[in-house]
Amino acid sequence: MNSNLLTVARLAVLIKYGWDLRHFYKRSSAEEQALIEGLDWNAMAELLEDLKRYHRQLVSPEYATKIHAELLAVCADEETAQTFIGYASTL
Repeated sequence: MNSNLLTVARLAVLIKYGWDLRHFYKRSSAEEQALIEGLDWNAMAELLEDLKRYHRQLVSPEYATKIHAELLAVCADEETAQTFIGYASTL
Protein backbone atom coordinates (compact mmCIF):
# COMPACT_ATOMS: atom_id res chain seq x y z
CA MET A 1 0.00 0.00 0.00
CA ASN A 2 1.22 3.51 -0.79
CA SER A 3 1.75 5.06 2.64
CA ASN A 4 0.52 8.42 1.38
CA LEU A 5 -2.93 7.26 0.27
CA LEU A 6 -6.06 7.46 2.37
CA THR A 7 -8.01 4.24 2.87
CA VAL A 8 -11.35 3.61 4.57
CA ALA A 9 -9.46 2.12 7.54
CA ARG A 10 -7.25 5.19 7.84
CA LEU A 11 -10.25 7.51 7.50
CA ALA A 12 -11.97 5.60 10.31
CA VAL A 13 -8.99 6.28 12.58
CA LEU A 14 -8.99 10.00 11.72
CA ILE A 15 -12.71 10.17 12.50
CA LYS A 16 -12.31 8.15 15.72
CA TYR A 17 -9.85 10.69 17.08
CA GLY A 18 -11.75 13.73 15.82
CA TRP A 19 -8.90 14.71 13.49
CA ASP A 20 -6.97 15.70 16.64
CA LEU A 21 -3.33 14.69 16.25
CA ARG A 22 -2.45 15.20 19.93
CA HIS A 23 -5.41 13.13 21.07
CA PHE A 24 -4.43 10.45 18.55
CA TYR A 25 -0.88 10.17 19.88
CA LYS A 26 -2.07 10.08 23.50
CA ARG A 27 -4.80 7.48 23.03
CA SER A 28 -4.12 5.43 19.91
CA SER A 29 -2.89 1.86 19.84
CA ALA A 30 0.37 0.79 18.25
CA GLU A 31 -1.69 -0.81 15.47
CA GLU A 32 -3.49 2.47 14.75
CA GLN A 33 -0.21 4.38 14.78
CA ALA A 34 1.29 1.92 12.31
CA LEU A 35 -1.78 2.25 10.08
CA ILE A 36 -1.55 6.05 10.01
CA GLU A 37 2.24 6.17 9.54
CA GLY A 38 3.16 8.13 6.43
CA LEU A 39 -0.23 9.78 6.05
CA ASP A 40 -0.16 13.57 5.76
CA TRP A 41 -2.62 14.37 8.53
CA ASN A 42 -2.64 18.11 7.75
CA ALA A 43 -3.31 17.57 4.05
CA MET A 44 -6.25 15.31 4.89
CA ALA A 45 -7.62 17.91 7.33
CA GLU A 46 -7.34 20.62 4.66
CA LEU A 47 -9.17 18.41 2.18
CA LEU A 48 -11.89 17.79 4.76
CA GLU A 49 -12.35 21.54 5.16
CA ASP A 50 -12.58 21.93 1.38
CA LEU A 51 -15.19 19.17 1.20
CA LYS A 52 -17.20 20.85 3.95
CA ARG A 53 -17.11 24.14 2.01
CA TYR A 54 -18.16 22.25 -1.11
CA HIS A 55 -21.18 20.72 0.65
CA ARG A 56 -22.17 24.17 1.92
CA GLN A 57 -21.95 25.43 -1.68
CA LEU A 58 -19.25 27.94 -0.77
CA VAL A 59 -16.88 27.16 -3.65
CA SER A 60 -16.88 27.96 -7.33
CA PRO A 61 -17.41 25.20 -9.90
CA GLU A 62 -13.73 25.47 -10.82
CA TYR A 63 -12.64 25.03 -7.22
CA ALA A 64 -15.06 22.12 -6.81
CA THR A 65 -13.34 20.44 -9.76
CA LYS A 66 -9.97 21.00 -8.07
CA ILE A 67 -11.27 19.49 -4.82
CA HIS A 68 -12.56 16.43 -6.66
CA ALA A 69 -9.24 15.92 -8.45
CA GLU A 70 -7.35 16.23 -5.16
CA LEU A 71 -9.72 13.78 -3.50
CA LEU A 72 -9.15 11.19 -6.21
CA ALA A 73 -5.38 11.73 -5.99
CA VAL A 74 -5.16 11.08 -2.24
CA CYS A 75 -7.66 8.23 -1.89
CA ALA A 76 -6.61 4.63 -2.46
CA ASP A 77 -9.89 3.77 -4.19
CA GLU A 78 -13.37 4.96 -5.11
CA GLU A 79 -14.87 3.50 -1.91
CA THR A 80 -12.59 5.67 0.21
CA ALA A 81 -13.39 8.78 -1.84
CA GLN A 82 -17.14 8.18 -1.53
CA THR A 83 -16.84 7.48 2.20
CA PHE A 84 -14.86 10.70 2.70
CA ILE A 85 -17.44 12.70 0.70
CA GLY A 86 -20.28 11.16 2.69
CA TYR A 87 -18.58 11.85 6.01
CA ALA A 88 -17.86 15.47 5.09
CA SER A 89 -21.50 15.99 4.10
CA THR A 90 -22.57 15.23 7.68
CA LEU A 91 -20.45 17.96 9.24
